[in-house]
Amino acid sequence: MYIKLILFIAFIVFYESKVFCVEENIVFLTVKKGTQDTTRPVPGFENRDNYLASLEERNGVLRENREVSPTGFSFDFYKINGNFSSGFGVELHNFKKTFSFENNKSKVSLSAVGLLYGLNFYYRGDYWFPFIGFGSGNISAKVKEQLITEELETNATVFDQVDKPFYYKFGVRIPLYGFGILISKKYISANMKVNTENKNLSLGGIGTFLGIYYSL
Repeated sequence: MYIKLILFIAFIVFYESKVFCVEENIVFLTVKKGTQDTTRPVPGFENRDNYLASLEERNGVLRENREVSPTGFSFDFYKINGNFSSGFGVELHNFKKTFSFENNKSKVSLSAVGLLYGLNFYYRGDYWFPFIGFGSGNISAKVKEQLITEELETNATVFDQVDKPFYYKFGVRIPLYGFGILISKKYISANMKVNTENKNLSLGGIGTFLGIYYSL
C-alpha cells in the first residue's frame, strides 16, 4: 500500500501532464513534526481510552505522560479557483513511545503507523494560505507488553488497526519562494482494542504540528 502511494506521488511530481498543469493546480509536499496528546478527547467524539489505566491498577501509575511525538509526510493536491482552492490530501503519520510504571519493572511499548486521506480547502492570500480539512484512513499499531508482578511475569505482543479513524484539521501555510512553513492543529478520533486487557487504547487525540513544505 505504501509503495503504491510513493509511486503515485512520484508520477505526479516527475511526469506532469496537462491534467496537472501548474497554471491550474498546485501540489504541496510537506515534512512535519509535532506533539499529540492521546488523552485529550476530540470535540464531537468519544475517547474510550482505558487500557493503560487498567494496567495502572496492578503496576502503579505511569512514569511518562501520554503525549507522543509523531512525524509525518503529506501530499496535497489542489485545484486552483481564484483565491479559494479545494483538493485532496494523503499523509503518512507515525509515532513510537514506551511507557513504564512506578511500582515495578513493567513496561508497554507502542508503535503506530497511519495512512490518512481526505478533502482540503484553503484560501490563497498574499502572504499566508489558511486551510481546513477532514477525512479518514487506516492506523495500524503494535503494542508490546512486558508485565512483571511479584507473582508473575507475562509477555505479549498485540497487532491491530483502526479501520475508520476520523480526523479534522486547520492551519496555515506561509510561502517562502517555493518552500514554506506549515503550522497546523489536528484532531484525530482513533480507538484501538487491546485484546490482552479487552480495553481501548487511543491512537489519536489532539496534535500540534510544525513543518516545511515545497510547492509545485
